[in-house]
Amino acid sequence: MFTNVLLTLLVLTVITVGTSRIDFGAANMLIAMFIASIKASLVILFFMHVMWDTAINKIVFLSSFIFLALLFVFTLADQATRRIDHDIHATKSKVDKQWVFKQYPHAAAGKTENH
Repeated sequence: MFTNVLLTLLVLTVITVGTSRIDFGAANMLIAMFIASIKASLVILFFMHVMWDTAINKIVFLSSFIFLALLFVFTLADQATRRIDHDIHATKSKVDKQWVFKQYPHAAAGKTENH
């Protein structure tokens, strides 16, 4: 049984690598997370023996995944409501070399000195 789970995990790893080579646009992350969640579920169920454990441990594991899903949903909802094209994010300031090395003139000349 564990050999079958191991082979399934290896096949899913090959599928993950294969799908990373194909550009699905914005769905790349969703596909990768879906495959990773299947692999994590297999590891938890079989290799951590949750499949044969008591009901309370199954409830604890399931509730932790529900809270993790809520964390992702609220984080992605917050991310979706932000504007990236705002002027604050798009403005780039020029850096003058004289201003950068004004305080340490030996650094502009390439000298290193311990203070």
